[in-house]
Amino acid sequence: MTTPLLEVLRQNYPEAKITYLTGTWSKAIAEHHPAVDKIIDCGSIGIAGRYTLKEYRQLAKQLRRQHFDLAFVLDRSPLMTLLPWLARIPRRVGPDSLGRGFSLTDRVAVSTDRTHLQHQAEIYLDLARAIKLKIEQPKMRFVPTEQERQTIYQSSYPQVIVFPGGGSNPGMDLTAKRWPLDRYRILTQKIVNELKMQVLLIGGESDKELNQTLIDGLEDVPANMVVNLAGKTSFGQSAAQIEACTLFIGNDSSPMHLAAAVGTPVIGIFGPTSPAEYGPYPLDDPQHIALWRHPTGQPCFFLGKMQTCDNCTCMQSVTIDDVWDAIIHLVPHSRPQEV
Repeated sequence: MTTPLLEVLRQNYPEAKITYLTGTWSKAIAEHHPAVDKIIDCGSIGIAGRYTLKEYRQLAKQLRRQHFDLAFVLDRSPLMTLLPWLARIPRRVGPDSLGRGFSLTDRVAVSTDRTHLQHQAEIYLDLARAIKLKIEQPKMRFVPTEQERQTIYQSSYPQVIVFPGGGSNPGMDLTAKRWPLDRYRILTQKIVNELKMQVLLIGGESDKELNQTLIDGLEDVPANMVVNLAGKTSFGQSAAQIEACTLFIGNDSSPMHLAAAVGTPVIGIFGPTSPAEYGPYPLDDPQHIALWRHPTGQPCFFLGKMQTCDNCTCMQSVTIDDVWDAIIHLVPHSRPQEV
């Protein structure tokens, strides 16, 4: 969700050299954005418990040698916020959440109230607003390479991406964000049998078993109409595959944001997290539908932590009919066909 800010920075600083400091896990985002000139891979620095003080100090020295003029600090960890100060970067702009931005020169307030939610992309754009940069209508952006586009799984059928996994990231495991698998299975059967569309199940290596479980329980669905691509594509190849498809359906996850970034219509299913914070961006895009039926109207996951939940029904509250209606809305030419 940092890519709208990258677009703004390039528009405001057309001659600047933009360097993106990122962990290995998310490096592909920077590699596929045209605004980025250089990438510094900091490995696992920034993930609690996965790096040493020595590695952290070496990174600060490496940054100091670059003689940067300006840093936008997007991570809210106090140690990561401190890094550009140690690198002697004169101007340091970043979010000040719960006082963790103490080492910044330009501290931008972030809401800590669950009744006043801010989208993560807007939090980053607020950094640009704070120093009076011009902002038009930035969007998420990810540009697959032509080589990646040539690797996609092709078919004579229109294709829909379904992602039943998600919730597992470095340093965090939140599988409560997953819509029930049996509902994904029923939805997949309806897409194939009523819309005559092929379903591609994507994900990483850890999603292969989940996707196969979905497939194993299908009834009266031709085997070639549901394909498990989990673990078979890189991040960039996944983006190219999503870009070539008619629609993306999935949980709040990196692939959901990837779909928005390549311009594919998105149906995002939300539960513990709120689309007001994490929905497909921009939220007012008519090709983006976020389904959220939280009983309290406030997210259980907030400020990077899962709050205590006494009524854990948010994922179950989104029905198959809710998702089906969204599909028909976004793909109007694919209304159910009589056989």
